Amino acid sequence: MKKNQMPQIGLPADACEQSGFTDKDTLELHAGQNALVFLKDKMTALEVANAIHSLSALASDLTVVLASACGLCSNCGDECGEGCPAEWVAGCSLCHDLLDESQSIRIPGYLLEESGIPADAKLEAYTDEDSGEITVVEADVQQDITDVPPGILAVLAQSGVCLAELDELIMLEEIVYGK
Repeated sequence: MKKNQMPQIGLPADACEQSGFTDKDTLELHAGQNALVFLKDKMTALEVANAIHSLSALASDLTVVLASACGLCSNCGDECGEGCPAEWVAGCSLCHDLLDESQSIRIPGYLLEESGIPADAKLEAYTDEDSGEITVVEADVQQDITDVPPGILAVLAQSGVCLAELDELIMLEEIVYGK
């Protein structure tokens, strides 16, 4: 697909029928990141409740797809021991560090500007053990687990999903849906 060219969207008759859409309905398009949702522009209370149920089921299915792609946290290969999967994530140093905001590198905007690094760029740091100097550069990979909405991240962590694997999948831009 060429840049600036929009995807073609066709609404199959059986999907419209399953959704309860008729040729008399006007549809409203709702856009979110990586999602387009068509709703009737006018709905009864029961239709709204059923739309909520359909969207919740889809969100649940997508959560299962993502969780399955990541797997459960295994505490970096160590014995997980007792407790629920959420405790495994909390006890895993790698998963825990991914949730720790203090691990983020923060540099004042004026210094980033002077160095030619965009203010919103992800950063990496390296140390020189001999001199004790820390070098901060723009990271090669500009998407990682910090780009996951906090609410989704909390659900995954509480479910015991391996956050280290999630981070890896994001950075490698792995396809996890529609393989």
